[in-house]
Amino acid sequence: MDSQNVLPNTKLGKTQFLNRHSELKKFQPDTAQATKDHLYDFLKRYRMVYVKPNNGTGGRGIFKVEYSSKGRYRYQINETKKKFETYDELYRTMSKHFGDTKHLVQRGIHLLTSKGRPFDIRIMVQKNLRGDWENTGIIGRVAHPDKIVTNYHRGGTPTEISKLLKEYLKKEQVPDYVAKLNRLGHEIAEYMETGYPKVTAIGVDIALDSELKPWILEVNTKPDASIFKKLDDKSIYRKIWKYKKANRITLRRRSVDNSLKSQPLTRV
Repeated sequence: MDSQNVLPNTKLGKTQFLNRHSELKKFQPDTAQATKDHLYDFLKRYRMVYVKPNNGTGGRGIFKVEYSSKGRYRYQINETKKKFETYDELYRTMSKHFGDTKHLVQRGIHLLTSKGRPFDIRIMVQKNLRGDWENTGIIGRVAHPDKIVTNYHRGGTPTEISKLLKEYLKKEQVPDYVAKLNRLGHEIAEYMETGYPKVTAIGVDIALDSELKPWILEVNTKPDASIFKKLDDKSIYRKIWKYKKANRITLRRRSVDNSLKSQPLTRV
């Protein structure tokens, strides 16, 4: 963990930090470490949950787990689906996948869909050339038909957000709703900086439920910008890359300066 960070830069650590914010915690699905007891309690309460590696990236190793009204259990990971008669059988099988890796369990949000495929939203917020937080991109990610995650590198389809929202909002309502999402992303960035001061970019993954309430699925502190290449407006990716390079140089200079300051003075 970075000595300047107040919490570990893990999924669970960032979730716990966001839960300290009285407003932002309202947008967070219940999340806990995926112990045997916690997973059982979450399934009884929410019927559908996601189980994720605490340090995972790119949608790898994520389970969608469900508890049916008939008292049976099932999960899907990648394209593999399995059913179980008992919870002990379910957890024993999942534990073999876990190994020594810590996982978290998160209340499942039933995502909005586009042509039957679930989608979520990625909001990119970066430090600009003045050192201020700036919203630099927002995009939809539509899941592959056979998968449970929307990640681009797991077969998800990058899609203009306006095309996805027009199925649920009137055309004239879309700009205001997108602005609302961008404000949420900006507020998250400003707050995250108080706990993770070296972070210069965040990618906020947002789920929308049937009431169009946004839910914070995850805050990525090293977000992959490649998905924004797929937008028709190429200036968005160019700006993201410009800020990324500038922030990399700034952090490198700061590291050198701190190193020089920490060196003891040599007597001549």
